[in-house]
Amino acid sequence: MKTYLDCLPCLVSQALKAARAATDDEEVQRQVVDAVAAMIPELSLGLKPPEIAQRGYRLINQITGNNDPFRQAKVETNRAALALWPKLKQLVEQSTDRLFTACKLAIFANSIDFGPDFEHGNIETIIDEATTCSLPLAVNNYDWLRSNLKNSQSLLYLGDNAGEIVFDRLLIGEIHRVKELETYFVVREKPVINDATVDDALAVGMDRVARVVSNGSDAPATILSQCSAELQRLYHSADIVIAKGQGNYESLEGEPGNIFFFLRAKCPLIAELLGVSVGDCVLKRQV
Repeated sequence: MKTYLDCLPCLVSQALKAARAATDDEEVQRQVVDAVAAMIPELSLGLKPPEIAQRGYRLINQITGNNDPFRQAKVETNRAALALWPKLKQLVEQSTDRLFTACKLAIFANSIDFGPDFEHGNIETIIDEATTCSLPLAVNNYDWLRSNLKNSQSLLYLGDNAGEIVFDRLLIGEIHRVKELETYFVVREKPVINDATVDDALAVGMDRVARVVSNGSDAPATILSQCSAELQRLYHSADIVIAKGQGNYESLEGEPGNIFFFLRAKCPLIAELLGVSVGDCVLKRQV
């Protein structure tokens, strides 16, 4: 997906949010905003949105000297999500379609994002939404997903945010009930926003259900050209790919592969491209 003009003011907004998380020094925060704004005229709209975000966050790290401003927030979010594990398991076990319920929970959990200006509830709200089905899937390719899983041998699961990955672990466990697949869970190489790293994945026990793999990149998405040789090999050999989050949609939309996108539409532009409303939940197969 290319970058649209609408993405540029969002970049500045995210830069300010990250700068405030990185330092209380308003002068440094101003330096960040000025530097990111000055970068915009040099950016090609042919870049994918996560590529321009990557450049912005590298600049923020350089100016503030803080390469992981959301570190403590990630730790706390992982702990909060893990505390809900018994309730999550109960929800799934008591449902008529365990896999579908786990899919919805994983998609609803994509709300846990410190990047876009998206305020759609906390972790408890996610549970309430899943329980009441108050947010049906606006795009629902679940039947295709279940059929593809049964006919696959390997799964590449591209993770997104800390906290959210607890819900991903639950879903992977339910996938193994349907079909025991060789499963790889992919995280970022370095901290960026509240995206999950290897440390986050291990902290929530992801290694119990999948092999945890770093993608070799610090982009807030999966930019295949930047990924490690191992990740590229796994991507191209996987029978099925689950890509979590709006960033992975922005980076992988149009790429080859049997991809299923799990996300909440967090901005008007993405919502329009998907034919949904902001806040809607999406389970979409790449076609």
